[in-house]
Parts: sequence; C-alpha cells; structure tokens
Amino acid sequence: MQFGAILVLRRLSDSVRGVALIEFALCLPVLIVMYLGGSAALDLISCTRKVTTATRSVVDLVGRTMSPAIIYNKPEDASATSYLSASAVVLSPYKLDKATEQVSLLRVCDATHAYVVWTQAQTQAADGSGATAVASTHTAGTLPSGQTQSASSIVSIPAAMVTAPLLPVSPDGSNVCNNLAPGTAKKIQVGTAGGWLFMGKVTYQYTPGVTFFNLPTTQLSDTIYMSPRLY
Repeated sequence: MQFGAILVLRRLSDSVRGVALIEFALCLPVLIVMYLGGSAALDLISCTRKVTTATRSVVDLVGRTMSPAIIYNKPEDASATSYLSASAVVLSPYKLDKATEQVSLLRVCDATHAYVVWTQAQTQAADGSGATAVASTHTAGTLPSGQTQSASSIVSIPAAMVTAPLLPVSPDGSNVCNNLAPGTAKKIQVGTAGGWLFMGKVTYQYTPGVTFFNLPTTQLSDTIYMSPRLY
C-alpha cells in the first residue's frame, strides 16, 4: 500500500502534462492587464493628438477669416460659432460634449502680456448637432470706449512669442500693460496699440473606455497662438 502510494507520487512528480496550461493560466491575468493598459494608453495618446489638431483648426480658421480691426471696433458683432463647431468635429469619434472650444483676440502690450479684445467659448452636443455658449477663461475688455480698463483683461503670453515691431511703445516709456486709464499725449492706453494674436484653446474631459480600475477623468488641453492673416 505504502509502496503503491510512493509510485503514484513519483509518477506525478515526473509528469509534465498540463504544465503549459498552468503557466498560461498564471500569465493570462498579466497579459490581459498589459493588453488593456496598452490600449488605454494608445487611446489617450490618440485623444491628445485630436485635441491638438482641433485647437490648431479653430485658431487657423479664425486667423484666416476674421479681421482684428473689425472685431476691435465692434466686438459685440463678432462670432466664431461656426469655426468653433467645425473644430469640435475634428474630435470625432470622441464625445463632442466632453470638449470646450475657445478663441480669443489679443492685443500685445509687452513682451509677455496681451490685452483681451474679444473672446468666445462654447461646447457641442454629443453628436455635434448644436452648440452652447459657455464662460471663457478670458475676460474681454471694453475698448474702444474711452474708459478705464480692468487689469483682469490682461493675460500672459509665452515668452519670445512676439518680436519688437509688435510691441507698443508709450511716449513716456511706461509699460503699456500698466496704462489702464484712457490714453493721453504721454501715455498709450492698453489695448489701443500693439500687434495682434489669436489664441485658440480646446479642453477635453477624457475618461478611459476600458479599464479594470475606476480611473479619474483626465483633462486634456492645448493652447495655440497664431498671427492673423487679415487686418
């Protein structure tokens, strides 16, 4: 009896049948996690590229078709709804209602700051059938009316974005960004001189489609500045 048990145990210890199946069963969870993780990473990269393309699309369309001078003189009549909607379509097949598109017209006041002349932001229906206006991250000023401007209409721009010819020069040598009151013979009021820039911004609330974990939503965002083609 004891001898028979020993023989059975010896045969079991020498057997290699089923080893591959056991090894595969042990590796399968790791392989699944690697596959799903890789798919999620690729999807995130794809969505990030879509956001960048959409941002470039809106600022390029506006820069080609909207005149800064016309917007400056009557900003209440300016509308980029169709361009913002067109840029949102670039995000397809991702859900369009998870994105916010924004465009702003800036007037340079020093090497690293600009005055917000006009701004517009919106989001789309999930299927792109309609647009809804939302609050912009910028606060537009009230020029060309002759009144003191708010410092909240001054925003930062990347260093080395503009060259010397785009920078306004105040007769008294003061920084134009600080001249919020109506201009005088010695001071140039902010927003009344300087080069133009269009700024486009798209943000997207990205949620992984397939995951084992309850990962939080990631906000993807890109901002692009372009000089206008029209004046």
